[in-house]
Amino acid sequence: GGFGVVAGLGLAALGGAMIPLEFFNDTMQTVAHFTPHAWALEGFAELVRRDANVVDILPQLGALAVFALVFLGLAAWRLRVAITRP
Repeated sequence: GGFGVVAGLGLAALGGAMIPLEFFNDTMQTVAHFTPHAWALEGFAELVRRDANVVDILPQLGALAVFALVFLGLAAWRLRVAITRP
């Protein structure tokens, strides 16, 4: 619902989707990397701006894989709770 939209927009803004991370101070850049958006945008920027290849963005891909596993685990748990609830 509405919470998901607000949370998504907030995380996108914090992750650098609206303002490039280069404009953030060091503390905010560190905080931004607690969102998957920052990792994805950083990897994309490496590919586009610096002509990187997949090997060059393995750290970003690894971080995104960790986010995916965490969110998959949370979704599976929520589904199990929803199914078993009387």
